[in-house]
Amino acid sequence: MRKRAALPLLLALLAGVGFVAERFSREKSLPEDQAIAEIVERAQALLAATYPASSKAPALRGAHPKASGCVKATFTVDPDLPQDLRVGSFSHPGQKFMAWIRFSNSAFTPGPDKNPNGRGMALKLIDADPDHSDVLRKTPPHDLLFINFPAYFLADANDFLAFVRAGGLQGDQEHAQKYFFPGVNPFGWRLREAAIVYRNATSEIASPLTTDYWSMTPYRLGPDRALKYAVRPCTAAVSAPAKEDPDYLRVALKAELGKAPACMELFAQLRVGDMPLDDASREWSQALSPLRRLGRIDMQAQDISAGARDAACENLSFNPENAPAELAPLGGINHVRMKLYQASAAYRLGHNGTTATDAKKAWTQF
Repeated sequence: MRKRAALPLLLALLAGVGFVAERFSREKSLPEDQAIAEIVERAQALLAATYPASSKAPALRGAHPKASGCVKATFTVDPDLPQDLRVGSFSHPGQKFMAWIRFSNSAFTPGPDKNPNGRGMALKLIDADPDHSDVLRKTPPHDLLFINFPAYFLADANDFLAFVRAGGLQGDQEHAQKYFFPGVNPFGWRLREAAIVYRNATSEIASPLTTDYWSMTPYRLGPDRALKYAVRPCTAAVSAPAKEDPDYLRVALKAELGKAPACMELFAQLRVGDMPLDDASREWSQALSPLRRLGRIDMQAQDISAGARDAACENLSFNPENAPAELAPLGGINHVRMKLYQASAAYRLGHNGTTATDAKKAWTQF
């Protein structure tokens, strides 16, 4: 019994020492702009090696390469939105936006949907819905990126760089282990980060439409506040296809929207106290800051495979940089993604000899 009682104490001690070591190592880390520059350079080199100019194989996204499908949607700002949330894209209660949603898997190499995976949802608010001219107001495009877990496995730009230097972008277990377990000294192990990856990758979903999603990273809310975003479904779950199908998430998405409309709700979680802005691996407590509804995402019944939609979906680009200034991305992980996604999209489109999809034009076509 004494040994069992001592084990939690030992684990707590190791975690505490590891936390101190982690903070100490960050004191000697690179300036953020230098870390980001090296990340982008290494990621570009990997893309060039994976999809060389001589290759006829189409280049895929560096992140979330496998899509379950792109869904045409509208987003409506809550008609009763409280005054303190009326910022940027949410300034006008009742305003309707045209929108696209891309559902995806996070694995660097596309594989069967039943494989361990984070599940992504990228929401693009394009422009005010022209069918609702009573609330027609021009607004910049606004991209919101989500994963089906509230915390990211990397804290900041220097953690991202350490992951890239370990070869983590190659997406295999061997290189990932080099990041999480960089040596024999257990005080250098990244156990908490490994636990985040494990919990996220092993969480099973029946459909892209029936799970919760989280932005993980913070954003401005006006000049002196910050928020994180969350999305939750507001339609009932349906029976899922067999997970033996390697594309069962696409099958589920196609079947559900082929029969009936669906909806989701967008929420804000406001920063309270000293909730971290530059540590995406730390959750913000919902007990201290409950979710507050911003609006509703409606998806009409549709055929997600109609016409050239899949091709248009592949050429859609999403970037957290696409946001009103009042809702600009915060923190090192967002700063990395802004530069990395821009460079990745440029390489992918250039290699494939195509251009980015005009999201507004595609919305009117499909």
